[in-house]
Amino acid sequence: MSSISVTDSDHRRNKILEIIIDSYVSTAQPVGSELVARKLRSSLSSATIRNVMVELEQAGYLEQPHTSAGRVPTDQGYRFYVDSVMNVRQLSPEQVRQIEVRIQPKELDVDEVLERASVTLAELAHQAAFAVVPTVKQSTVKQIELLPISARKLLCVLIADEEIVATHVVEISGSMTRDEAIALVRFLNTELVGLPFGMLLETLERRLLAESDSFYYLVKRSWEILQHALATEPTERLFMEGASYIVSQPEFRRDPHKTHELLRWLDAEDALLEHLRHDMEADGVRVHIGHEVGVPGVDECSYLTAPFRLGLTGGSGAVGILGPKRMDYPKMRSMVEAMARCVSELFGRQHAT
Repeated sequence: MSSISVTDSDHRRNKILEIIIDSYVSTAQPVGSELVARKLRSSLSSATIRNVMVELEQAGYLEQPHTSAGRVPTDQGYRFYVDSVMNVRQLSPEQVRQIEVRIQPKELDVDEVLERASVTLAELAHQAAFAVVPTVKQSTVKQIELLPISARKLLCVLIADEEIVATHVVEISGSMTRDEAIALVRFLNTELVGLPFGMLLETLERRLLAESDSFYYLVKRSWEILQHALATEPTERLFMEGASYIVSQPEFRRDPHKTHELLRWLDAEDALLEHLRHDMEADGVRVHIGHEVGVPGVDECSYLTAPFRLGLTGGSGAVGILGPKRMDYPKMRSMVEAMARCVSELFGRQHAT
């Protein structure tokens, strides 16, 4: 099968689309043929440029606002640009080093690293940034601690691989002494270490059905406590920073309703996590543009994600940037990709030691 070559007209069309998108990203104003001609600095006439812009509009890549002679990119235009036109600029070694320094905590702690990662991305990109990490529910038991608070309340500390930690205050049906708590902790850390947290309740239930189990009382107490603790533990945890960067953009300053819808979506973490969940297991950077976000009222936004690994056994997470569709996609992509790589390497080095 012969290869398909890119014709001069394809190259010209792609270059004009790139100029229009770059200009619109910078100015938030519709782009006319005169501006494209100045940027091209070539022998193409304004008439030829206008004809190409009409072709791009007919292809669905551009649209013309009613109040302007210029044109703006459509979702389809951004998608074609991201997939087929833009050149991704890798961060310099010095820029990557700056990221590594900013996310490195004094002691390795998952929450602190990802909070630093989202803050750093937001400040570098001037967009909202986020990090998503699996909770203990997606990992295996490393340690369980119980600390009595009162006669009928315990602090249950669940520690998973890669030092993922969850704490829950659990109210129990019957009082428990400190000695009983110590015995229960010994049982939990002898019988359950190494098991997936997602299988703990099922494992304990099977043992309860076999009423002859010599540890029946401890099994029953363990099931009661873990059932309450895990019931309120989410599957993922979200760190979000920099929402103010988005709402200060012209698209949202001009339309308070759009701002309200965006902030309402960002506050509804479950809805946001539902859209991010698939990206955590994906390979490489994923870009969701406008209507692809799949949320009514947030179709003026795009987001990019890149997955990372929490060592060898701690599962996958993701970092990302959320902003208006009119964003610098090459720059945002390189930042997200670099941050995911730095986070993975940080936890990988910790696992190796």
